[in-house]
Amino acid sequence: MKYAQIFRYKLSLSPEEYKAQWQEPYAKDIATVPGLIRKTWMADFEAGVYASVYIWQDKASMDAFMKSDAIAKVAAEPFLSDLTITEIPVHEEASLITRGI
Repeated sequence: MKYAQIFRYKLSLSPEEYKAQWQEPYAKDIATVPGLIRKTWMADFEAGVYASVYIWQDKASMDAFMKSDAIAKVAAEPFLSDLTITEIPVHEEASLITRGI
């Protein structure tokens, strides 16, 4: 069963800092995480509010990522605040109809 995570957070970064301190250090590494189908990045630079949606092949892959050094490093960034994470199974039948997976 596929799983989804929704990360919501605030960053105290300018758009230029976002690319240099958030996107560039993490995007390529996240792309190689085993079991990750896709990650969508969302950014409201004016409000400083951000979100990401991860789609995982299975719960075990998601759980392994959450226990990894990589996620611990991200969570320790001083410019990151108000992080909330929602984890929920993907409804695959409906998602296939709407090209969600």
